[in-house]
This record gives sequence, C-alpha cells and structure tokens, in this order.
Amino acid sequence: RGSLLVDACIDRGELDSAFVVAKAGADNLLPQASAPSAGPAPPAPAGSDARTKLEDVAAILASRYADFGEPLQAAMCLLAVSQPALAADALTRAHEAVLAYVICDALQQAKNPVDLKLLALSAERDHRVYVAADLLQQHPRGPAVHVPLMASRYPDEDLAHQFSAWTPEQHQQAAAQALAGGDIATAVLHSVCAGDHAQAAEVGVQQLFALFQTADWSIDQARQIMDPLESVPLQDMEVRHIANVLACAAYIGLVEARLLNYTALIFPLAQTWRNIVTHQKLAFPVSSTYVAYLEATATSQSSPSHALKQLTDLLSSTELSEDMRAHVQQEIAATQARTSTDEAAPAPSGLAKMSGADLPTCYKRFAKTSVLTNQLIKGPAFGLEDKKMHVALPDALAWARVNGFSPLNTGCKIHPL
Repeated sequence: RGSLLVDACIDRGELDSAFVVAKAGADNLLPQASAPSAGPAPPAPAGSDARTKLEDVAAILASRYADFGEPLQAAMCLLAVSQPALAADALTRAHEAVLAYVICDALQQAKNPVDLKLLALSAERDHRVYVAADLLQQHPRGPAVHVPLMASRYPDEDLAHQFSAWTPEQHQQAAAQALAGGDIATAVLHSVCAGDHAQAAEVGVQQLFALFQTADWSIDQARQIMDPLESVPLQDMEVRHIANVLACAAYIGLVEARLLNYTALIFPLAQTWRNIVTHQKLAFPVSSTYVAYLEATATSQSSPSHALKQLTDLLSSTELSEDMRAHVQQEIAATQARTSTDEAAPAPSGLAKMSGADLPTCYKRFAKTSVLTNQLIKGPAFGLEDKKMHVALPDALAWARVNGFSPLNTGCKIHPL
C-alpha cells in the first residue's frame, strides 16, 4: 500500500513526505502486512514499480523546487535517486553552468557543449587561457574548431601558438583549398583564423542564405558556420557585414530557441531580426511572414490565446503565400482545439528560474528597464556594451546560449557568464 500512501501525500501537496515514503518503498523498508499466526518472513525484494514511483516523485519534487527558483535543491532531489544527467540538466536550465559542469565531471556524465563554450569564454576573458583550452578540449568540436578560434583571438601570439601551431599563411592556404572543394564551413573557419574576416563574413553569409532556403537544414549545420563568425571583430567591420551576420545570428537563435522552448526569447529574437532586415533593407531569404509564423507557433502551448491572436492576424496578411496560409490555418485549428478542451500545456523543457532572479536589487524607482522586454527588471541586471542599456541577467544568460552577439545590434559580443 506504499503506492497509495505516496499518491495521498502528493494529492495533499506533501511532496517531501511522498519522497520519503517512496524511498522507503523502493528500499523495502515499509512494514509488511502479515497474518497473526504467521511467523516472521524475510522481506520481498522491491519491484521495479516501487523504483519507478520513487523516480516519479523525485521528478515532481525537483520540478517544484525549480519553479521556486531553487535549482540546487532540484538537482539534489534527482541525485538522490541516481539521476545525475537530469540533475546536471536542471542546473544548466537554471544557468548554473559551473555546478552542472562539476556534477558531470565528478560523475563522468556528458557535459553540455554550450556550458563548455560559455565557461571557456569566461576563462579566456579572465586570461586563464589554459583553463579555457582545457574546457574547449572537452567540447565535441573543440579541438578542431574552438581551440584554433581561441588561439586566433588571443593577443599573445607566442602563447596562442601553444594551442594551434598553424600560421596565418597555412590557414589561408587551407581556406582556399576548402573553398575550391566546396567545404564552406571549413573555409570560413580557416578564413577567421587567418584574419581574413571580410572573406569569412562574405562566404559564410552566402552559405547561410543558401542553407535557410532548404527545407531540412539543422541547427548543427548553421552552427558550423556561425561559431567561427562569432570570433570576428564584427563591430569594426563594414555595415553590410554587420547587418548580414547579425540577421543570420538572430534567425538561427530564433529557430534554436523555438526548438529548445526558450519562450521568453522568442519575441526579442524575432524583433531583433525584423529590426535588422527592415532598417538595412536586407534581401534575406526568409520572409517576415514565416518569422511571424515561427514566433506564434513557439508560444502556442504556453500561451494559446496570444498565439491564436498572432495567427489570426497573420492569416489576414496580404503577404502570406498560399502554402503558408494552409499551415497557418492548420495551426489555428489545433490551437483552438487545445483552448476549447482546456488541454494542459506540457511541462516546459526549456529554461528554469534562476536562483535569486526575482529578488529586488534596489528601490523600484531606481530599477532599470530591460531593452528586450521594455519592462522593469525585478532581479539582477546585466549592463550592455553602451553602459546605458540593460537586460535582466537570466535573459542575458539565456540569450548568450543561442546568440553570441549583443541585442543592441552593434556587432559586439555578449558575455554575461
């Protein structure tokens, strides 16, 4: 009857008690019912159902702590049932990259590539280049891509040579050979490492434009080109290069945020893309109606009413193609069905609340306004490169996971970690 007791505790909101009972059941420590005349019998081994119940309760308890902005306690609940991968993921989603790395390293779990990249950039800015190189060596594309890029960025050439023995001339030759062979991603990488940033931006943007016009392109394909472009000093380049690279970065970030269910970033990324394309009059290969469709469908689960309004407005647009019109109508029907049946939205798989994100840091009259949401920042703020504009620190950390460039569209990088 341990399962019934666990369910009763959950129904009453006593999740801590439910976890204790489920743990006792999984360890076969609950008292066993027996006949009065029967002698003591050895306890039967706990079955898989008890273990499954324990893991379910741990997941519910971890979710509650995550909602309260307590990611460490959420991770501890999952570690208590020997689920280190889920524990590390809970910390990563709450922007606790250091703790997530420590757990993965101590328990020999696969490390999150974005965590490794952000931690390495933080170490590099602190001139801990050996630490940065060690972190990048653990990245799936670190030895071949990120370590050479770090070496090309580092001002001390003698020290950088310890991590990449290639000379700029060798990188130029490799870029020319890759370009002749049609390997654009490799050509962009070696162009950046050689210091030929204009060619890297030109070739990289052309390839990204071609990629966006295919139906089955992936984030990994786009990242093979965008990762090297994030290493160029874009803010010092021509306006056309700045606009094209930033538009591609915003679009890739939007698609990735939609896949990862980073709903808080959907509108800011879409608006960033619209601002760049409109103001610079770019011939971007993706239409504004398709971006609006991505924006609406990304929030159809969490905010069906708002998504329904966006889709309805999009349906009345004269710029909507017939093919897109059919997709919009299907999405409207699906969203209306969810709204009418009060179907509960699935548990979000994207970002979790950062610890201390809602704690006030000053009086309200001194609070700063976020450039992303145009609302007052409740918790810690992150200052952007102009020293005037700010975003909430959790939003800055989330933005950096999908877009390495500042939301001010200056071409500068954003480094909130």
